Amino acid sequence: MTGRGSGKLIRADSNPSVTIGLSLSTSPSALSVSSEEPFYVVITARILSSPQPERPITLWTHLSPLDGLSTRAFENIKRTTNEDKRIEIFPHGWPQYHWDHEDIPRHGSFVTVPPRNQGSVSVNHRVPPDAIRDANVAKGERYRVQMTDLCLGTKWWTFGAREDLDGMRLRMWQPQALEEAEMAEETTLDVDLRAELEQERRAKYGDRPTIKGENPVMLAMVPEVAMAEFEVISLQVGG
Repeated sequence: MTGRGSGKLIRADSNPSVTIGLSLSTSPSALSVSSEEPFYVVITARILSSPQPERPITLWTHLSPLDGLSTRAFENIKRTTNEDKRIEIFPHGWPQYHWDHEDIPRHGSFVTVPPRNQGSVSVNHRVPPDAIRDANVAKGERYRVQMTDLCLGTKWWTFGAREDLDGMRLRMWQPQALEEAEMAEETTLDVDLRAELEQERRAKYGDRPTIKGENPVMLAMVPEVAMAEFEVISLQVGG
């Protein structure tokens, strides 16, 4: 895995305020070469630590292991006895992502993790059938799916449930000093220019109330079960 620097798309603080435990499994537990049943990699998330343990946490899944199989969050699915044979899911090239920090896009998905010690949430990622077919998997082979350390976090999160975000404009976190500096700079503008800027904001974002996310580096994802193995079987009679 190559890239810029360490290749990490998401970085978390070494002493985060919130930790989310992730466990990896597959569904079903074995891959059948003769079944049309979808095969999933399952990620289960639960809160391990939080300064507000009685509250759920909603996070933007973009780039994280909760987002999908092709975001650098997972290695290629490799045969355990011969890693040269694999189901290709790791993306090629360096992805570039851009969004308006004042208005997090709604095309991304959000997941709510229940309060600490009150359960977990699971997300299913389907392994592309063409990737399985191209790998020419065979009965009796064993494969391993594994997380990387490149995407263990989120770009936006807050305390509360997913429905609390309905109708809201979601803003990225930024340091208070930077916000105060921007406000101070705006106050130096003349009245007409300030009014013009406010009109542009309303035209772009409307009058929706705003939720500013928490500092993204203060939420870390911790793999509790970072790897799962499965066997290739056949459901054919006499197979």
